[in-house]
Amino acid sequence: MSQYVTDTHSLIWHLTQPRKLSSKIRRVFQEADQGQAQILVPSIVLIEVIFIGDRQRIPDSLVNRLFKMDEAPDAAYQVVPLSKAVAVIARDFGPAVIPEMADRIIAATAKYFDLPLLTSDTAILASGLVKVYQ
Repeated sequence: MSQYVTDTHSLIWHLTQPRKLSSKIRRVFQEADQGQAQILVPSIVLIEVIFIGDRQRIPDSLVNRLFKMDEAPDAAYQVVPLSKAVAVIARDFGPAVIPEMADRIIAATAKYFDLPLLTSDTAILASGLVKVYQ
């Protein structure tokens, strides 16, 4: 089964405005929804979801839905915790390359697992530090 890592916007857009996603990324999310792929969700994504929800940019129902994700190892969407190994990689990326800390952690998670990242973030794309699926 193919695996990917998602960033915050890609996950939110999949659930609210899928047309904002490229057709390739939309297809990956559809495959995950059908049990044919697995998407790893860095735990920092949930923190960003709280932040975005607190600013009322997404509804509470979406925040609640994301917090109900199954944490089983074989779930279509698996939340992965921040580890020391991911933190070390994020440190190596540095703020000059990927300025936003959450984005650095998300990119470092993809690098750690050696998986493509579902993102359209320009800083991550420009960095060339991780495989990107766009």
